[in-house]
Amino acid sequence: MDAQDDEFILVASVGKPVGLKGWAKVNSFTRPPENLFNFKNFYLDKKGKKEILKIDQFSKSGKNYILKVESLNSIEEIEILKNKEIFIKAEDLPKLDEDKFYWKDLIGKEVEHLDGTHIGKVIEILETGSDDVLVIEKDNKKELIPFNFGEVIKEVSDNLIIVDWYI
Repeated sequence: MDAQDDEFILVASVGKPVGLKGWAKVNSFTRPPENLFNFKNFYLDKKGKKEILKIDQFSKSGKNYILKVESLNSIEEIEILKNKEIFIKAEDLPKLDEDKFYWKDLIGKEVEHLDGTHIGKVIEILETGSDDVLVIEKDNKKELIPFNFGEVIKEVSDNLIIVDWYI
């Protein structure tokens, strides 16, 4: 995966071609996966620059999601996009409720205990099925803190997460 930046968000990748007419599987990184269909403008990374990707159509085929890119009408043409990453502009993300957060907004934040003790910095988030887990790093050591807003996570501000959790 390419590194995220503040302007673009990685939301999917193009999978293997489906059929002969320019369709391909799409691997959605949104939750739930069909949320990918809610966006209108998509971009591909080409040598460090984002270029618009015009998608004609999304569809579901069995357990898979597939897409048809405008102007690509054969298996050979769509094959060129296999494994390419698909981005959206960060500004196109929907606004969230006050106690909901995008992962991109949590990574890089400092973490402190309620008593002011510095715990570390969020370097990664793990999806576990129930509560997501913050991976916190301090002095080359990693700790895990469940992202349970209200119980463990007490406050999230611009650069700081306050927790009720001892390490």
